[in-house]
Amino acid sequence: MNKFYFQGDIPGSKSIFNRALIVKSFFPVLDLHGFSNCDDVRHMREGLKIFRDRNRIDCGEGGTTFRFMALRVSRQKGVHTLEATARLMQRPKGGLLALLKQLGVQAKVKGNELFIMGEGWKRPRNPIFVDTSESSQYASALVLNAWLLDFDLEFELTGDKVSESYFELTLEMVKEMGMRIKKTERGYLIPSGQRISKLEWTVEPDLSSGFTMAAAGALAGEVTINNFPEKSSQPDLVFLDVFKKMNIDFTLAGHILTVKQTPSMKSVDVDLFQSPDLFPVLAVVCSWAHGVSKLHGAPHLALKESNRIQRVADLFKLLDVQHEVLPDGMIIHGNPQQKLKKNIRFNPDQDHRMVMAAALMKLKGHDIHVEDPHVINKSFPEFWGMIGLTP
Repeated sequence: MNKFYFQGDIPGSKSIFNRALIVKSFFPVLDLHGFSNCDDVRHMREGLKIFRDRNRIDCGEGGTTFRFMALRVSRQKGVHTLEATARLMQRPKGGLLALLKQLGVQAKVKGNELFIMGEGWKRPRNPIFVDTSESSQYASALVLNAWLLDFDLEFELTGDKVSESYFELTLEMVKEMGMRIKKTERGYLIPSGQRISKLEWTVEPDLSSGFTMAAAGALAGEVTINNFPEKSSQPDLVFLDVFKKMNIDFTLAGHILTVKQTPSMKSVDVDLFQSPDLFPVLAVVCSWAHGVSKLHGAPHLALKESNRIQRVADLFKLLDVQHEVLPDGMIIHGNPQQKLKKNIRFNPDQDHRMVMAAALMKLKGHDIHVEDPHVINKSFPEFWGMIGLTP
């Protein structure tokens, strides 16, 4: 196995890009800096261009795109149709439909389509209740689309507050853009007539993608990521704390992150409730560490693009990595001396992060053919070129 080396920039965060594009749809004067060619951002960008002129929008496979777009088109009078893949439409939608109903908007799911009909948002008589037990994205979608309202909007969060850190990212972002949000005794209040105070916004690198490249450095060589944010509201920045616990060799100085191969990685115990996207790649890293690691706190992994707990288990079974499945994660018995397997075929089950996990095992020397490698385009189309592998 040749030593892996990478130095360069990571594309912009798709989470932040999609939030910023919603804001820009209210204020076209907003100038966005950064780049992202991933499918989720492309569908959001193209959908926002046409939704006033055409009532059918393709959201692809992006849960963020679908949920944010649903609230955006509901602000516009008319009948709108959102299309999505069958896999995405199988994911929970009850919280979204309940939210639209409280805003005076009719919505109906039929097959792979969501029909939204209304006259725009109506003034609620009572505070809006946003169920976050399925996803925090419903709450984020509500806030992101609360610009220029002619009434005060009061809302409360209910449920388990899954991935609440992403909602906090939304709040911090819109506040920096000029939105005034008041904390109430039980929730939040957004006064009417909110407008932006910024004319430009820079989208920072995607830290989920950055984590995958950093993990490649820790496993197989050396990675230097330019323009890395030393502070960020992206929940996945927590991977640096995980790296410290695992004794992984890295430095962050002057917005340059350097990660070097670390043969003596330690096992770790990590609660992933607020950063579940780390799970597939972190599980792979833990499989090469010394000792037994426990990744837990994220039962919602089963409701992602795939059942990620089960798909990681399937990958580990193929490679004889000892593990135990938990309802909210996995116990992983690390082995730095894994016996490399030959002629393995792995189906990522339409999940971009499972492609990343399998690719890192391939980078370490396992002979893996990844089926449907193009699903990585959902979040990181540059991945195969950066990682230097043929699927």
